[in-house]
Amino acid sequence: MKNALDWLVSRDAAVGKPAMLVHASPRSLYARAALAEIMPTMSFAMYEERVLEIALLGKKPAEMEAILAEGVNRQAMREAVRGFAGFIRGQ
Repeated sequence: MKNALDWLVSRDAAVGKPAMLVHASPRSLYARAALAEIMPTMSFAMYEERVLEIALLGKKPAEMEAILAEGVNRQAMREAVRGFAGFIRGQ
């Protein structure tokens, strides 16, 4: 992710582009905080109404599939995507 942002920072490709942070690990607090600071500085249009964080790091594929299939997580993903889509339409 950092390399991609490094390539974009010298161009205007990110300016005004909608973005939402999604996390697969609650251990990524420092990375999330850094991205939450860097991306607006690069002029991304950040969707900040909802944070989607589902702990998947270190899980095997079958465990990930089971976690993502849980009703509460499916609902959280739906709501996050709906909200982000609305944010994009409003841009």
